[in-house]
Amino acid sequence: MYFYNVINVTIIGTGNLAFHLSKVFLKNQKINLVEICGRKKNLPIEFNHYINYSNNISRIKNSDICFICVSDDQIENISKNLQTEDSTIVLHCSGSTSIDVLSNHNSYGVFYPLQTFSLKKNINFSNVPIIIEGNSNKNLNIIRDLSLMLSNKALKASSKQRLAIHISAVFTNNFTNYMRIVADEILKSNEIDTKILNPLTFETFDKLKYLSSKEAQTGPAIRNDLKTIKKHLNLLKGTGHEKVYETISSEIIKLENEL
Repeated sequence: MYFYNVINVTIIGTGNLAFHLSKVFLKNQKINLVEICGRKKNLPIEFNHYINYSNNISRIKNSDICFICVSDDQIENISKNLQTEDSTIVLHCSGSTSIDVLSNHNSYGVFYPLQTFSLKKNINFSNVPIIIEGNSNKNLNIIRDLSLMLSNKALKASSKQRLAIHISAVFTNNFTNYMRIVADEILKSNEIDTKILNPLTFETFDKLKYLSSKEAQTGPAIRNDLKTIKKHLNLLKGTGHEKVYETISSEIIKLENEL
């Protein structure tokens, strides 16, 4: 364990992840959140649990670890303009960005929480796997120690492995949620309450506790029920959703041959 006293941290960014990290840091007696830094003139109202804010990155306060919690396309620019002490470990929190974008710093790494974050939904951080990487074994161990202060699981991964994890997360979360958006649109256009799908949605993920994803697959495509698929495609005409339905059904039919 590298931290015997309180560790000082700073956050750059005011988005969803920055919001949740600030809350979990403030609840941990071993972590002192020194400052949040962002582009906006004032800290967003959602951060009313915190007061130390600056919109001048060139004057960010010193800390042991600095978290860059900004969009992926801004990380490299932030890193180039960030002046820190050599002992400060600079971390980005991206799943798809290489650790190398931080190489202008002496100590750097990656802290990628594998979870979806929204302002209006609380997260139990202790259940969030944190994917980590460091530019040295010493820094990796420090990042691991910090991660285990917040979560029950810290997983070392290379930038390539982390990208694979991020792609998998996009399929699991982002694409799945988009499917629910489409499903809600279909129900609304037919004057049906979208909440009717909630039990099915919950069961879809709950049974993955007991079955593999392939074992859990059901529906007309896995049964190669072309008659039902044709009915669905006819109903979807003009909605703009026919192509995605047809593409995914075709892929599931291929999967059926593997089972």
